[in-house]
Amino acid sequence: MATFASSVAIKRMLGIPSTVTTHDDAISDLLDAVDQIVLDELNLDAAASTTYTDKLDVNDSGQTMINTTKRPVLSVTALTVGGTAYTEGTNYKIDKSLGMVTLMPMGNFLPVGRESVEITYTAGFSSVPADLIYAGNLIACSMFNQQSHVGFASEKAGDYTYSLGKGAGSTIPALANRILNKHRRIFARGAT
Repeated sequence: MATFASSVAIKRMLGIPSTVTTHDDAISDLLDAVDQIVLDELNLDAAASTTYTDKLDVNDSGQTMINTTKRPVLSVTALTVGGTAYTEGTNYKIDKSLGMVTLMPMGNFLPVGRESVEITYTAGFSSVPADLIYAGNLIACSMFNQQSHVGFASEKAGDYTYSLGKGAGSTIPALANRILNKHRRIFARGAT
């Protein structure tokens, strides 16, 4: 079942009456693709609560913060720093919306080294935000509108002529992109 788009909403947004079924298969074909596009944009494996374990490198001495690779974080199961188990609220705090772990109290630093921090946590959404569902529906509408004329920029009938698009079109409309930006990681993918 689709998470980020629904056939009913897509038809409503496209102005297709619910009784018209001509495009139902084409709309249905878009649902899984939209889910994958949104998950890719948010760097998540699934929208629902999913458990992840990150083994993170610390490259700089004096570092007191490190970021999980997925967000939003729903809960932390375990945090080990340099082989020592840490306790939330005593040894660290976490900004769940950013996935940012900060050591406590001030003056504690992460040990420099490869995979010196290991964190097991759940990330995803306990319930998918309405704005992400709207963004998914916008993406689906854009994809629907592009599929009947993929590649064509224009076409003419008298003395037939046509021109092809540059192939640089995006399936993500500007408004959907704006919504996705609110939920994207603020750090480059692969950065911690």
